[in-house]
Amino acid sequence: MNSLLPFTSFREFYSAKTSLPTGAGSKTCNDMMKKINKENTCKPINTFLKEKVASIKALCEDKKNDTISHTCDIIDCKRTSEEPCKYKNLDLKDKKVTIKCENGLPVHLQETKRQDALIVSI
Repeated sequence: MNSLLPFTSFREFYSAKTSLPTGAGSKTCNDMMKKINKENTCKPINTFLKEKVASIKALCEDKKNDTISHTCDIIDCKRTSEEPCKYKNLDLKDKKVTIKCENGLPVHLQETKRQDALIVSI
Protein backbone atom coordinates (compact mmCIF):
# COMPACT_ATOMS: atom_id res chain seq x y z
CA MET A 1 0.00 0.00 0.00
CA ASN A 2 1.35 3.44 -0.88
CA SER A 3 1.74 6.06 1.81
CA LEU A 4 -0.81 8.84 1.92
CA LEU A 5 0.56 12.34 1.69
CA PRO A 6 -1.71 15.35 2.01
CA PHE A 7 -1.67 18.06 -0.60
CA THR A 8 -0.25 21.35 0.58
CA SER A 9 -3.13 23.38 -0.78
CA PHE A 10 -6.68 23.25 -2.06
CA ARG A 11 -5.36 24.10 -5.52
CA GLU A 12 -3.21 20.95 -5.56
CA PHE A 13 -6.12 18.85 -4.27
CA TYR A 14 -8.51 20.24 -6.87
CA SER A 15 -6.05 19.81 -9.71
CA ALA A 16 -5.26 16.20 -8.82
CA LYS A 17 -8.66 15.00 -7.64
CA THR A 18 -11.48 16.99 -9.21
CA SER A 19 -10.22 18.83 -12.23
CA LEU A 20 -11.73 16.68 -14.94
CA PRO A 21 -11.18 17.81 -18.50
CA THR A 22 -14.07 19.47 -20.31
CA GLY A 23 -16.42 16.77 -21.51
CA ALA A 24 -14.86 14.28 -19.08
CA GLY A 25 -17.30 11.62 -20.23
CA SER A 26 -15.52 11.57 -23.55
CA LYS A 27 -12.02 11.78 -22.05
CA THR A 28 -10.13 8.72 -20.92
CA CYS A 29 -7.98 8.14 -17.88
CA ASN A 30 -5.03 8.19 -20.25
CA ASP A 31 -5.84 11.85 -20.98
CA MET A 32 -6.55 12.81 -17.37
CA MET A 33 -3.44 11.13 -15.96
CA LYS A 34 -1.09 13.10 -18.22
CA LYS A 35 -1.36 16.04 -15.80
CA ILE A 36 -0.92 13.80 -12.73
CA ASN A 37 2.13 11.81 -13.76
CA LYS A 38 5.42 13.57 -13.46
CA GLU A 39 8.32 12.97 -15.80
CA ASN A 40 9.46 9.34 -15.68
CA THR A 41 6.63 8.26 -13.36
CA CYS A 42 3.50 6.26 -13.93
CA LYS A 43 1.21 6.46 -10.89
CA PRO A 44 -0.54 3.11 -10.24
CA ILE A 45 -3.96 4.60 -9.51
CA ASN A 46 -5.70 7.95 -9.07
CA THR A 47 -9.25 8.85 -8.10
CA PHE A 48 -11.14 11.79 -9.58
CA LEU A 49 -14.27 13.17 -7.92
CA LYS A 50 -17.04 14.01 -10.38
CA GLU A 51 -18.13 17.14 -8.51
CA LYS A 52 -18.12 20.87 -9.11
CA VAL A 53 -15.46 22.81 -7.23
CA ALA A 54 -18.08 24.84 -5.33
CA SER A 55 -19.69 21.63 -4.04
CA ILE A 56 -16.39 20.22 -2.79
CA LYS A 57 -15.41 23.50 -1.13
CA ALA A 58 -18.82 23.79 0.55
CA LEU A 59 -18.31 20.42 2.27
CA CYS A 60 -15.34 21.79 4.21
CA GLU A 61 -16.59 25.34 4.67
CA ASP A 62 -16.86 25.25 8.49
CA LYS A 63 -14.16 22.65 9.13
CA LYS A 64 -10.74 23.62 10.51
CA ASN A 65 -8.96 20.28 10.75
CA ASP A 66 -11.54 17.54 10.24
CA THR A 67 -12.40 14.68 7.93
CA ILE A 68 -15.79 14.38 6.31
CA SER A 69 -17.58 11.57 4.49
CA HIS A 70 -19.27 12.29 1.20
CA THR A 71 -21.04 10.16 -1.39
CA CYS A 72 -20.43 11.01 -5.02
CA ASP A 73 -19.59 9.60 -8.42
CA ILE A 74 -15.91 8.98 -9.00
CA ILE A 75 -13.55 7.83 -11.70
CA ASP A 76 -10.72 5.54 -10.68
CA CYS A 77 -7.88 5.44 -13.16
CA LYS A 78 -6.02 2.16 -12.71
CA ARG A 79 -2.70 1.61 -14.49
CA THR A 80 -2.63 -1.26 -16.95
CA SER A 81 0.92 -0.72 -18.29
CA GLU A 82 3.98 1.37 -17.42
CA GLU A 83 5.74 1.75 -20.76
CA PRO A 84 3.94 3.68 -22.00
CA CYS A 85 1.64 4.68 -19.12
CA LYS A 86 -1.83 3.34 -19.93
CA TYR A 87 -4.92 3.39 -17.72
CA LYS A 88 -8.29 1.71 -17.42
CA ASN A 89 -11.35 3.85 -16.57
CA LEU A 90 -13.47 2.66 -13.66
CA ASP A 91 -16.61 4.82 -13.45
CA LEU A 92 -18.17 4.28 -10.03
CA LYS A 93 -21.51 5.69 -8.90
CA ASP A 94 -22.49 6.79 -5.39
CA LYS A 95 -19.20 5.90 -3.70
CA LYS A 96 -18.40 7.03 -0.18
CA VAL A 97 -15.18 9.02 0.06
CA THR A 98 -13.43 10.63 3.02
CA ILE A 99 -12.02 14.11 2.52
CA LYS A 100 -9.56 15.85 4.84
CA CYS A 101 -10.39 19.50 5.44
CA GLU A 102 -7.95 22.15 6.66
CA ASN A 103 -8.88 25.77 7.28
CA GLY A 104 -12.20 25.35 5.49
CA LEU A 105 -10.79 23.78 2.33
CA PRO A 106 -10.39 20.17 1.14
CA VAL A 107 -6.73 19.17 0.96
CA HIS A 108 -6.66 15.36 0.84
CA LEU A 109 -8.73 12.42 -0.34
CA GLN A 110 -8.26 9.58 2.15
CA GLU A 111 -7.56 6.02 1.08
CA THR A 112 -10.70 4.32 -0.15
CA LYS A 113 -11.44 0.60 -0.16
CA ARG A 114 -13.63 -0.77 -2.92
CA GLN A 115 -15.95 -3.75 -2.68
CA ASP A 116 -13.88 -5.50 -5.33
CA ALA A 117 -10.83 -5.24 -3.01
CA LEU A 118 -9.22 -2.55 -5.12
CA ILE A 119 -7.32 -0.24 -2.76
CA VAL A 120 -6.91 3.35 -3.82
CA SER A 121 -3.88 5.14 -2.44
CA ILE A 122 -3.99 8.79 -3.15
